[in-house]
Amino acid sequence: MKLLKRFMYFPVILTTSFFLFLVSCEAPKEESQTEKFEKDLQSFNKRMDNIGQTIDILDAMQTELDQLESLRANGKISESEYNTRSNEVKDTYGRAMARKDNLQPAKGLPQWAMNIGLTEPSGLILDAEYSQITTVENKEEGFNSVLLVYTGSYDLAMKEATRIARQAGIPISKDFIQAKELSETYNTTPVKGIAYMNFDPFIKDAPINISITVDETGMLTISAVDVEQMRRQFDNGASPE
Repeated sequence: MKLLKRFMYFPVILTTSFFLFLVSCEAPKEESQTEKFEKDLQSFNKRMDNIGQTIDILDAMQTELDQLESLRANGKISESEYNTRSNEVKDTYGRAMARKDNLQPAKGLPQWAMNIGLTEPSGLILDAEYSQITTVENKEEGFNSVLLVYTGSYDLAMKEATRIARQAGIPISKDFIQAKELSETYNTTPVKGIAYMNFDPFIKDAPINISITVDETGMLTISAVDVEQMRRQFDNGASPE
């Protein structure tokens, strides 16, 4: 059942991975070896602090989710109450991570994302606190990425996610298909939402990783990261001059 949990928590994991990408890269500048060493050391320490704080937040979130799972398993709370409270926990900790990283807010899809076939949903509300963007033109960011989060009705979010994915040619995630099959095989709680991806998370990337997901609350997330630019930025920042 680990695969099923993996999909259920994927919107939070995806958002967290996006944040970790952004705090992992810095652009090189012309400076002496001593200055570069001191700066790299400070930068490394700061990144470790940020990652450590993010991991602490994730650990705290998982602890609360495990406690809720235990209450549900022991019959102390209903399935409906479990779903409501677990969604509140994930939203609270997700927003804590968004505020902590203080990234550049996104107001919509940039032109490069529209050029690869992505479109925005209609009838849903953009959540500015979650939505973030980086650009290759900014030397301190060094790569194109966008994360847009929308809220609204579940049915509309599902309809719009399907439309956006089909228009951009993004297939349904293999993980989602397997999670759905497992829930049907073992007659567990039906998997709600949808996940379209052109890559396998943590296994195989595409030149631009694209995901379009809807969770059980109707939150629609569009994510696109230029992986090749991101890797070049990371390599440039990590290699000696």
